[in-house]
Amino acid sequence: MSFVLKKIPDITVPVSVVVPGEEAPATLYATWRLHPVSETQKIMEKQRAGEMDDEALVDQDLVGLSGITDEKGKEVPFSKDLVAQLMDTAYVRKNLIMSWFAAQQGRSEAAAKN
Repeated sequence: MSFVLKKIPDITVPVSVVVPGEEAPATLYATWRLHPVSETQKIMEKQRAGEMDDEALVDQDLVGLSGITDEKGKEVPFSKDLVAQLMDTAYVRKNLIMSWFAAQQGRSEAAAKN
């Protein structure tokens, strides 16, 4: 099969979350907008320079979340309120942000399983 050059797709990556008091980590899935390497490098430089904070990065590139349920087991739909809640939760925030970097490196869910 030959490689077909096409527009860069969005990518879904697993986000492992260790909930305090829980023994096993939980996993949610974040879908991120991918950028060409040149654009990713510019975004990373803006982050290092303090010109773009984590909230701006998430607002710009997070296009979906899945695998999140409420205490009754009902799927929680993706929304700005959900994102704000996760970004305000210490044990989720860092892993969610780090998943952006994993996504930009092409580490999809399938790659994570290998």
